[in-house]
Amino acid sequence: MHVDWHSVIAWSNAVQLPLPLQCVLLSHTHRDDSVHHVMRFTGTLVVMPLRLRFRRSRFTLLFACLIVLTAIVYAFLNILAVTSNRHEQQQPEQRAVTSGSRFSTIIVNSSSSTQHPETPAPIRLLRKFTVQTTTQFLNHSNSDNATDDVRQLDTGMEEKGSVTKQENVELHVKREVSRLHLRPPKSIKYAHGQWQIVDVGRQVYIYSAFYDNRPGIDWPQVRIIAVAEFYGLCCLLWYNSQRLPDVAVISVVQVGPKISPSGQTALEQVIFSCRLDPNKTDTPTSVSLVAAHNFQLSNLLPVEVPEQPKHVIEFGHCMSILYWKQDPFQLVEWLEAHRMWGVGEVNIYTTATDNVTDSILRWYSATGFVNHRQSPGPLGDYNEYAILLSMSPVINDCMYRNMYRYRYVVCTDVDEMIVPGSPHRNYSEMLRAAAAVSARANAIVHSYVFRNTYFFLDFGATEEEPWYLLTQRLCVIYFIL
Repeated sequence: MHVDWHSVIAWSNAVQLPLPLQCVLLSHTHRDDSVHHVMRFTGTLVVMPLRLRFRRSRFTLLFACLIVLTAIVYAFLNILAVTSNRHEQQQPEQRAVTSGSRFSTIIVNSSSSTQHPETPAPIRLLRKFTVQTTTQFLNHSNSDNATDDVRQLDTGMEEKGSVTKQENVELHVKREVSRLHLRPPKSIKYAHGQWQIVDVGRQVYIYSAFYDNRPGIDWPQVRIIAVAEFYGLCCLLWYNSQRLPDVAVISVVQVGPKISPSGQTALEQVIFSCRLDPNKTDTPTSVSLVAAHNFQLSNLLPVEVPEQPKHVIEFGHCMSILYWKQDPFQLVEWLEAHRMWGVGEVNIYTTATDNVTDSILRWYSATGFVNHRQSPGPLGDYNEYAILLSMSPVINDCMYRNMYRYRYVVCTDVDEMIVPGSPHRNYSEMLRAAAAVSARANAIVHSYVFRNTYFFLDFGATEEEPWYLLTQRLCVIYFIL
């Protein structure tokens, strides 16, 4: 049987048979055609590597294009992020505090000490910011429950769009208070817990108010602890000795970061200060906040006069808001460590804590070592950002409430401890040594700030963990023991 090997070779090239099969077919060709077929076979050997190389180069090109495209997108996103950060930093009202810059603090309460009569104006955690009211638009003035006579409810309209400067706001409010015969409100609007709502069309919540006449300040004042997005307010100071309130324009001190619980409106933690008439000998019994364009009173805070006991506690503690589930062993250890270091009283404000934490705090409250207060935030506790709106207000409430009861105020969270270094065994010995250094430098000290060092207790002390975590864990155990 005769086989046309030329057709077989042509067919093998067409279907691209594997090289070993083509070699077998080539061996059966006629000898006189061997050169021709070797050339065809050689062509096949050359073409196939070229095809494979072309396919590899095409795949490499596509892969390179994908890498370049990914790099372009990543660079574009970084540019957008940097631009956004720069824009936020340029905003004058954006004064956020990052958790990485936090310090543990001991504040010297000069009001309870006779050594240093100089006292800083307000008790605060951060630097002071002055907020000036630039413009106030006067709209329809009305009052539903804050007037003596319903017949006094005339409009009080002024020319629409007129602007009241800051120095004229107080005069305008005094005139309206006298015209409307304002009286303390009969009904108060509450947000959550003891937070009251200031009805001015913007979010303003007030927590507590304290009378402050420390010798180190230039003027007796009422301090109002608040969370707000609006500052154009005036104080109405109510006295038992008179029917109409005194009016004072507020000054503002920012004491915490801006927080936006819902991702939209940013609220600031602030202290409103209202200057009192120095000619008055009595203290106001309560205070209300109003805006120059709205005299519908919805708030009335009692003005608390801080207790001035004969016996002053050397070290008191004011903690930020405590929330959610806590490690009971760590909480008890934290309390007992501070008792061992000389803290005489601890103030803890809580919200949405678990039953075990509440039981521990009730037990310590019964012994008199802990003052426990339930304190939900002005917006409740529906998420962590809403809870953190109470972070600075509760500390300042604690500090003003106990300004004469403690000589030193320790401010740390439940995961922070100021550990006295050797050879000092407690806070008294540590601060006596610090006071000696200050005296040699002829310096007046109002507070001591301690730099944080992190010890990762959540990591197990095993050989599998990194050596520095093991070392830090052993160090913190050494310090506690």
